[in-house]
Amino acid sequence: MSETLVIEWDRDELIAATGAPSGSLVQLHAAIVVGRDDGNLTPAELGAKLKSSLSTAGISATEALVVFPRQLVTFHRIELPNLSDDEIPDMVRLQAATRLTVPVENVCLDFAPLPVSPGSETRDVLLVTAPLKHVNEVRSCLAVCGLELAGLRVSSFGIGASVVHSGLISRTAGNLEVEAIVSLRADSIELIFMTGHSVAFSHSGASWTSLDGVEQAVRSEISRARMAAAEDMGDYSVRRLILIGSPEVTAAVPDSVARRLNDAEVVRINPEGSLLQCRLPPDHTASDMLPLSGAIANAWTSSVEAVDLVNPRRTPERKDYGRLKTIATVGAVLLLLIAGWKWRSDRVARLQTEAADLIAERDDMRDTYKLAKNELLMARRLSEWSDRDISWLDQLQKIQQLMGSTDRVYIKRFKFGIRTGNYIGTIGAEGYAKSRRDIEDLQRTLTEAGYEVAPTEITQSLRDPKYAMELKLEVSIPVPKDEPKQKSQPVDTSNT
Repeated sequence: MSETLVIEWDRDELIAATGAPSGSLVQLHAAIVVGRDDGNLTPAELGAKLKSSLSTAGISATEALVVFPRQLVTFHRIELPNLSDDEIPDMVRLQAATRLTVPVENVCLDFAPLPVSPGSETRDVLLVTAPLKHVNEVRSCLAVCGLELAGLRVSSFGIGASVVHSGLISRTAGNLEVEAIVSLRADSIELIFMTGHSVAFSHSGASWTSLDGVEQAVRSEISRARMAAAEDMGDYSVRRLILIGSPEVTAAVPDSVARRLNDAEVVRINPEGSLLQCRLPPDHTASDMLPLSGAIANAWTSSVEAVDLVNPRRTPERKDYGRLKTIATVGAVLLLLIAGWKWRSDRVARLQTEAADLIAERDDMRDTYKLAKNELLMARRLSEWSDRDISWLDQLQKIQQLMGSTDRVYIKRFKFGIRTGNYIGTIGAEGYAKSRRDIEDLQRTLTEAGYEVAPTEITQSLRDPKYAMELKLEVSIPVPKDEPKQKSQPVDTSNT
């Protein structure tokens, strides 16, 4: 997991930093401050200014966690019946509609559940709301920077998470035992009551103008917080008062302030080196970075029940068992249909395979029959032809005598074949002649001698200028008149 970008969205300025947990501390890097010019900037203008500052600091991210200061949100402690966790979100929203002075649609809200006492018939939650207008401004500003709003946290839970992450507060405190945290910043004082690892109460107030005024400012805010907490929490006992701030500021607060909190033990914490490590922006202290470091710690390892105003807790979707039953019934019917269709498909496939095998067997038998028939026919024809005891040499000599001694025609190749019926055989001749008339005279001479000469096309030859015509003869030799005639049979030209 890469470092997390967190931005505290105060009215006067934005503080942005990247960081990640490192043991019991949170390591912050590249912290920057972006002024808001007394709130006179539009979201687009503020976004452009933030984008430029992030780029200058070398901070690159696709999303950001935003932290609202305590002053921008409202807290309400709500008592509910001891419902299951799944039923709480809807009940909280109904209660919020009666508690808020504005319509629920105009706010973003979330809640943090509080510990339940054993055997209790009720349970409490801490409802937190922020104006929807502020949230939309944040989204618009981040959109200019190309950042997605990953979560919207609140500083009180960040401060509590930072203290819990460091190991200063254990989970074993009883429900009525409180750890009071006072975060001392130059511009505000924030007081958080923790029961175990849960934020039970939060209060913020004005800060001091000089070190001489620190004690009085802290006493005043503790008094206000103590009375407000009594109304919300009822009876409680503060076990320890944790003052968080720079050493010179916490030293200005005497232990006597704890008298207003049943003389709780006072612990002074310098956050630099004990809660976080960071490169501080100019004119800022480690206390100013505490909400950021706590938000980062809780994002990596959730130790404190916190709120997220853009990703609130919701009621889990209830399972519709009636619909599930219908789906199961339909599924069963479909399975039966599929099984029947598959059986039919398999049966059809088997029949098609058997039919294909039978067709192949039939074709093989037909081919075998044709081959045997042709072989028998060929054997018969060869037998007839051989019985005639023809002398091809005599035939050639006879044709030579008919041609005479002439240089008008020469034959380069003879081809002999058989022919059934009233013929002894066939002679094919290929050669050349000096003229068309020479070929026609030869054809006429052979015809007059009793041969049958098939008509063939006479074409020119480019082979030899002296023999300009190409000679092709197909001559059939009839059966002599003294030999009995054979009945003519059809010839299978594919095997002759």
